[in-house]
Amino acid sequence: MGKLISLSGIDGAGKSTQINLISKYLRNKGLSVYVTESMFGYYLFKPFIKSLRRFTKSSTEGPVRRNNNPLYKLWFVLAFVDIWISYSIKVKHLLSKYDVLIADRYYTDLWANLLYYGYCPKWAFELFLLFLPTADLSIWLSVEPKNVFKREMEFDGNYYYSQQTIYERFRNLRNYITVDANSSAEEVFNKIKKII
Repeated sequence: MGKLISLSGIDGAGKSTQINLISKYLRNKGLSVYVTESMFGYYLFKPFIKSLRRFTKSSTEGPVRRNNNPLYKLWFVLAFVDIWISYSIKVKHLLSKYDVLIADRYYTDLWANLLYYGYCPKWAFELFLLFLPTADLSIWLSVEPKNVFKREMEFDGNYYYSQQTIYERFRNLRNYITVDANSSAEEVFNKIKKII
């Protein structure tokens, strides 16, 4: 059975850059590596996203609108079930085929988005977070949102600060290793290399 490594963090934290460096490093050591973003999306319930967008009057692409409807706050139940189905069917299959599976974002990142966009009540966020599948090595790239603005401005500033606050809330509830990602990509990679 392979090892699962996940990298989490706000948009622009440098996850993709680090994943490229990590996968190259591990392949050079003779390991078979598979990189996927699938653990940041839906598996069986993906077709329902179109309906959710329609019901919430969201655009067809990008994030859904923030939710204020109490009924849609129950979306987290579907998401939780979908996560476990995805992990049991897809992720375990990949772990049986590769030495290392690297998740570009993980189920916890999806969970953070559910809270931010209002599709998971606060009481359920922390409770169900404890029961999400775990990676063998979970790395959280912690970066100051103001540093992200230099690289990426896909969302407004409030989004980055809110997301960072959410990650800080759950890093102690999960077995995350925090890596300061405010320095150069090479310096960050050297820190990660010591961990893996």
